[in-house]
Amino acid sequence: MFVALFNYATFRLSEAPYFMSPTQISLVFLAYGFGMVSSSVAGALADRFGRRPLLTAGFLTMLLGIAATLSASLALLIGGIVLVTTGFFIAHSVASGSIGPLAGAAKGHAASLYLLFYYMGSSIVGSLGGWFWQHGGWPAVAGLTAALACAGLILAVGGRRRPS
Repeated sequence: MFVALFNYATFRLSEAPYFMSPTQISLVFLAYGFGMVSSSVAGALADRFGRRPLLTAGFLTMLLGIAATLSASLALLIGGIVLVTTGFFIAHSVASGSIGPLAGAAKGHAASLYLLFYYMGSSIVGSLGGWFWQHGGWPAVAGLTAALACAGLILAVGGRRRPS
């Protein structure tokens, strides 16, 4: 969902009412800086509060950001992208950091499967976002990404608990 949002936000920003140039649009990618910080902080917070609350916070932050991108205000739109980036990197760092402890002896296999599905999902959903963009514009892309963030939230909150 992160790839789809970034891919098609560029189209939205290049059209009315923003008419941003490619150079201006590329500056939006500075939002990745928030991801670098949030992923580092998320690791420490996950150690303190647990993984599930941090995954939940990551997905909720993404959903808040997606909602903000629906605004016509450029400041809210960019702020929403920053929130999506922050939430995504929180969730991704916690999820990828959970693989080793949960996989036991199969750490290498589990990590490779995580990365396979991570990149496969990025490729498929990043491309699928184009269909949503063509048929419903930004609200459809936001709907797609929100649906995927909701699915992640449901899995984070309601997923199987590890036996003690």
